Amino acid sequence: MILAGLFAGALFIGLLVGDRWYFRTLSAEASRYGCQVGRGAARLESMSLARIHASFDKLGLLTMRHGVARLFIESQRLLLRPRYPTLWAFLWIWPMKATVDLQADGDAVVLTMTKRIPWASAILTGAWFLIVTLGTLATVVSFVAEGGLANVGGVVMGGGLLTLGLFFIFSGLVTVVMALRMENNRLAALQQELFEAFSGQASATR
Repeated sequence: MILAGLFAGALFIGLLVGDRWYFRTLSAEASRYGCQVGRGAARLESMSLARIHASFDKLGLLTMRHGVARLFIESQRLLLRPRYPTLWAFLWIWPMKATVDLQADGDAVVLTMTKRIPWASAILTGAWFLIVTLGTLATVVSFVAEGGLANVGGVVMGGGLLTLGLFFIFSGLVTVVMALRMENNRLAALQQELFEAFSGQASATR
């Protein structure tokens, strides 16, 4: 039984590490890997696909201060990945990257961005909220079914249990929202650097 538990734990950790590693890979296959958490669009005036292609080196890479971009010419797609310290990249729960599809529109280029986080992050976050919500409901229902509200002290206790559960849910929501907002700002800074690399100035219109 202990051996089975150790194997399950090792498999779980391996899946987490593998998910994070593949999410950070700068390959065409991995560019669309991850759970979609947002979309956006931008339009670069007086721009062409050839000019964008010329901004990248022979490997299709463009290194910037806040991260790196990779170009996949065959699919007219960019991959944007913010820069993290190596250790932090694996410890941070909700890292975000973006897939950017390019489309020529006259003398402009339209960029359609899809923001993604690792699947493991999305699944673990959803599982945590589900467990806390169901646990809170089960505890409160069980308390009421056992006659816990028969007196004033029981009512106070029941209210305390419900408040504690709601506090954990609210704290989790605040943590996730703030973390994703911070990652979105990090990605926005990288996107602005990308536009400046293309045109020499921030000439994107949203």
